[in-house]
Amino acid sequence: MSSVAFDHVWRRFGPHAAVADLCLDIADGDFLVLLGASGCGKTTSLRMLAGLEEPSEGDIRIDGRVVNHVPPGERDVAMVFQSYALFPHMTVEGNLAFGPRMRRENKTQTREKLAEVASMLGLTPLLSRRPAELSGGQRQRVALGRALLREPKLFLMDEPLSNLDAALRGQMRSEIVALHRRLRITTVYVTHDQVEAMTMATHIAVMFEGRLHQAGSPAAVFDDPSDLRVARFIGAPRMNIVPGKILRAGNDVFLGCLGTHLALGAGLTTATANETPVQVGFRPSDLSFKPPIAGTAGFAGVVEFLEPMGSETFVTLRCGSEAIVARAPGRAPLTIGETVTLYPDCDFLYAFDSTGGQSLINRSRLGQTALAARRIPV
Repeated sequence: MSSVAFDHVWRRFGPHAAVADLCLDIADGDFLVLLGASGCGKTTSLRMLAGLEEPSEGDIRIDGRVVNHVPPGERDVAMVFQSYALFPHMTVEGNLAFGPRMRRENKTQTREKLAEVASMLGLTPLLSRRPAELSGGQRQRVALGRALLREPKLFLMDEPLSNLDAALRGQMRSEIVALHRRLRITTVYVTHDQVEAMTMATHIAVMFEGRLHQAGSPAAVFDDPSDLRVARFIGAPRMNIVPGKILRAGNDVFLGCLGTHLALGAGLTTATANETPVQVGFRPSDLSFKPPIAGTAGFAGVVEFLEPMGSETFVTLRCGSEAIVARAPGRAPLTIGETVTLYPDCDFLYAFDSTGGQSLINRSRLGQTALAARRIPV
C-alpha cells in the first residue's frame, strides 16, 4: 500500500493550465475517485502520478518520496487503461505473464501468482483464449489481472469501464470494489460517471477546469456540496436551483423562494445578512408531495412531464417561471396539467452565493463544514 500527495501541482500546456494548484492527500489503502467532466484535468493528474507527464510546478509524493522525475517503471504503480491495451496475438495467459517475463521474475513463482490471480478474477477457464474471443468485461478482468501480477503499491485506473454496456459496468464496479476490499491497495480511479464515483469510492475529489473544488466521502460531497458547481454535478436528476434570498426573523432563518418561506432545519445556520440574494437548492429526492411535518411550508407547481422509471417517477413541474424536478413513487397518481404542492425537506436545503457560488449553509448537524478546495486530507 502507499500514500500519495499532490502539493501545489500545476501542469501547463503553453498558456493553458490543464491542472492548476492541485493540493490533495490520499491515504494508504484509500479508493479515491477523481471525478469531473471531460477536460477538467483528472486524467492529466493521473498521468502525472503515473509518470507519463511531468508537473510544470509543485511536487508529487508517493510514500513521502518526491517522484516528479522518477521514470514510470520505478514508481511501483500499475495502470489500467480505458482501452484494455491487451496484446491481440497473445492468449490470456500470455498477456498476464508478459510483465513478469519482461521483469525476469522467477518462472515458478510467476505461475503460482498467475494461477491465483486468474482464479480470483474468474479467468482460469479463459487462459487459452485470445482477446478477440473475450467479452468486454472479460478483457477488462484480464487488464486488471495483468496489473495485479505486478503487486504494485498503487493502482491507477483511467475510465476502465466506459467501453462496457450498463449491465457489465454494474458487474465490474462490484468486482473492482470487492478486489479493493480484499487487497487494500491504494487506488486512484478517474471517471466522469458520478454513479461509479458514489458507489465505488471511499473518497471523491471533484474537479472543474483543472481545479479541485471539493474532496470528501461520497456522502459528504452529496449532502454538503462546497459550491454551486459541485451541487449541480453530483446527483441525478441534478439539484434544483432557483433564485431566492435569506430572510431573518429573530433567531430563525428562512430561504425565500418560489413565493414561500422555507425554514432551515435544525443545525443548519448561515451568517449571511437578511435580504441577501442567494441561489436556493433542493434535490428531487428531498421533495415530498405530502408535508412531512404539520405546518411545513410548500410551493405549488403544475405537472408538465412524467418520466416513469418503474419503482419511481421523475416529475417535472412548472413553478412560476422555474422548472422543478421531483421524485415520486412509481405508481403515483399524477397527470399532466395537474396542480400539486411540493414540500422540501428543510434539513436538506441549500443556499449558494449568487456571485461566487460558494455554499452559505453551515451543516453543523452533520458534524462537518463545507470542505475547502485546497489541501484536503481524504
